[in-house]
Amino acid sequence: MSDLLETLSQIYGPGWMATLPHWGTNLIIGIYIVLLMSFAAYSLVKARVTPLWSILLLVPYLDVIVLWVVAFIRWPRIDGPRPHIVHRG
Repeated sequence: MSDLLETLSQIYGPGWMATLPHWGTNLIIGIYIVLLMSFAAYSLVKARVTPLWSILLLVPYLDVIVLWVVAFIRWPRIDGPRPHIVHRG
């Protein structure tokens, strides 16, 4: 059982990145950041929000707040168009 846990921790733990050269580690982190930003920008465009909000995902604790804000905004493709409010007075 301990051999299995050791193998899984080597595969899924962050220790395997220490065995890479520095450029390899930077490449993996760069690919992760590019994928994170592109997927976030794509979904923000679908929600008709500026994709510049995806930059805030790089700030460690602010990213959770941004995800909550995006989750609860009005999504026009799902919620339908905004109702027109007519003020009478």
